[in-house]
Formats: sequence, C-alpha cells, structure tokens
Amino acid sequence: MKILKTSLLVVLASIGVNAFAEDVCKERLEAHIELMNEHELYLQKIGSESKTIGSFEITQFQKSLTARYASLNALLKTYNDKELNCQPAILGKATAIHDFTRIGQSIIANTELRRITVSFTKFEAYKLTNFIEDYKKYTSNEMIAEVQNSINQENALLPYEQKFNLSEKDYDPNLYATSDIAIKAATTTVAGAAKVWGFISDHLKWRQGRLRDNAEVKALVLSKLRPLDIIYEKRTFVLSNYTIPGHWGHNAIWMGTKAELILAGLWDKEFFKPFRAQVEAGNNIVEIRKEGLNFQSLDNFLNLDEFAITRMKGIDQRASGVFEELFAQIDKKYDFKFDARTTDVITCAELISFSYGDYKWPETKTLFQVSLRPDDLAITSVQANPQAEFILYLKGAKKNGPFQNLTQDQWKALFDLQTPEQKAHAKKMKREQQNREREEREAFNRLYGHG
Repeated sequence: MKILKTSLLVVLASIGVNAFAEDVCKERLEAHIELMNEHELYLQKIGSESKTIGSFEITQFQKSLTARYASLNALLKTYNDKELNCQPAILGKATAIHDFTRIGQSIIANTELRRITVSFTKFEAYKLTNFIEDYKKYTSNEMIAEVQNSINQENALLPYEQKFNLSEKDYDPNLYATSDIAIKAATTTVAGAAKVWGFISDHLKWRQGRLRDNAEVKALVLSKLRPLDIIYEKRTFVLSNYTIPGHWGHNAIWMGTKAELILAGLWDKEFFKPFRAQVEAGNNIVEIRKEGLNFQSLDNFLNLDEFAITRMKGIDQRASGVFEELFAQIDKKYDFKFDARTTDVITCAELISFSYGDYKWPETKTLFQVSLRPDDLAITSVQANPQAEFILYLKGAKKNGPFQNLTQDQWKALFDLQTPEQKAHAKKMKREQQNREREEREAFNRLYGHG
C-alpha cells in the first residue's frame, strides 16, 4: 500500500523551518499513517477469516492497538513541539481525528472488539488507560470545531477555497457504555465524525499539484480521452489522499466534448439534458465528492500529482444506457461509510459502478461491509481477461522537472494482485534469504575477521 510519500517543503520553506525539522515532521507523519493502515488491514483480516476472535488474535490486537496509540501520541507530541514548528501545525490534531474516527468505524461499532478494547484499558501495562478519554476528545464537536477554526486561521498556509460547517453533526461522543444498546448510537456518531473529517481532510492542502497548469500535459490528456473514460486522481498534498487504501484517492467520469457527444447521437437525448450546460461551459468531468455531485473542467481537475485513464471495453456501445443510469445518480449524497451495498448514498467509485452496467468490479471486503475503492476500478485493466484498457498514466515531477509518461507495466506495478497465500510465501522466502545472507556474513567474519 502506498503511504505518505511527499514533502511539506513548499510550506516549510515559506516559514523558514530547517531541513532537519521538516524531515522529522514528515517521517513521523509517514510512520504513523503506515502503522495505522497496517492495523486496519489486520482488523479486516481477523474479521474476514474467523467468526470469533481467539486468544492469539486478542493478544495481537492488543499489541497492535498499543503500538498505534503510542505512535499517535508521538505524532501529536512532534506537531506540538514549538522548536520543530511542524507545518501545517494542525496536521497533528487533524490526523488524530481521522485515526479515532477509523477506530470508531472498525472497533467501537463492533460488540466483541469494543468490549475487548475496554478490557485493555483496565490493565496499565498495555498503556491504554487514557485511550477512552482521548477517543472521546478527538471525536467531540469541540475538538472538530477547534481544528476547523485553526484551519480557517491558517488559511494563508492552506490554499483552499471552500469552507465547511459542523451544523449537521450533533451527538454525544460517549460510546463506551457497557450495554450493546450503544451500538446504534456509536455507528451514528462515527458516521457524523467521518463526515466532518472528510471535509477537513479534503481541504488540508500544503501546496499545488505537480501537473497543474502544464499545457503539454493537458494536450496529451485531451488527445487520449474519449467519452465515458474513467479518470484517476492522486494528490499527495491533500491529507485525504492518505485516508483511502490503495494508490488512487479519487476517480471521475470524462463525459466527452460536445462534438463527440453529437457524433455519438447522445447530445439531444432527454437523459443528457442535465449535462449539456456543463459540457458547453467546459465542465466535461462529472464526479461525486464529499459535497455531493460535482462538475469541473479538466484544467481544475489536473491540479494533482498523478493522473490516469482507463476505458471499459465496449463502453461506446452502451453509452446511452450509461448516461441514463448516470442521470439517475444526480440527487444522491456522498457515502461517508463507504458501503458498496447501499444505493441511496454513493462514493466516487460507486458513481461509476452504478452507472456503467454489467461489469464485474473487484470489491474490497472490510470488517463489517464491502467497499469499492478507486484502485478496484483500476484493477479491471490489469486482471486476467481484463474488462478495461489501460490508456494513460502521468506522474508530475518535483522541482519543476518534466512529467513522466509511464508505461502499462509501471501502471500494473501499482497494484498488489497477490493472494494472501502468495504474500505469505513471498514474506517467508524473503526472511529465509535474509537469514542466509546473515549466516554468510557471520561465516566470512569468522574466517577473515582477524586477518
């Protein structure tokens, strides 16, 4: 899984922070997000492979939760260190909100895991005695309002335009009631926190995209795009990029140009009526983000670090049906629970899956539900007997260098297609190789160490 691999150089340089402090801040954030994602994967694994959690799983769960909590506290300490002066300083608390929101989704709303977690907090050696208090603190209205206010005050360092509010979230964050009656309240609470977190993380930015305002990139992209192509976004300068498992953080639909749509016989169809004014205004991209259904231009969309295109096979032959189904999605809201089995609320990937007809999408099973990620859509182009074609993959360069036009093999390398058994075997082989190398070094030192 790709974790945070970018620098805060643009923001840090503007306030005179030295390179050492920059590295400390970045590395601490990288380390925590990686650990957090590994723990979430472990929770998915124990949820999918067993109906009950045994003693071994409980022990492993405790160790990983203790490590995750310690890492979060270290991150908060780093971002509160006035000498290091990490920027944006609010990243520490914003990451804590995100972390505890995910804990609410994966642990608190589950009866068994919630009770086990409470038991951990009663044993001081586990170093989780303050865990409940911190969970309540970082999922509270007060903390989220504090983070929002800080973001607004640091607007000069965080170049975003859209503001958000907390008016739709009103709940009591006390989720640790001993009775299971609290489960429903817990899931409602987590959904509310996740929604507010979504807005916060989407607008925490510390620079502009590396492909932004590049005329050569835009010309190349336009030469490749066709109606109903799926486009992909990676923005390593936005905190929300690191909250979605996989490489790609978002995808959208290229509707096509007016000329292409007229030629395809789609422009004058009744179901295309809601899209005409947007296309004529140059907003050829339709997507759903946290705020709801959105149209935007290619110029705006290309404010990112990586961009890709795939094309579903036979999509041109079913274009009328796709646009009809796309019309049916217009009034839907964003799904902050990422549940691929709900139809009234959807994610960016589900906007496509619900519109494109009878394609088989590889879904991701989580602890409590099935979700559909941008990576799942991309994988349809690299599977055996692929349903999609790889069209283009561009990657921006640091320090104003030339962008990269990457190959299909480089595209395929983004996705881990190994089964759990294959991963375990590869890990075993790597460990054995490391042991052999160590034994060879020790033998060499014994023979020649005193020569």
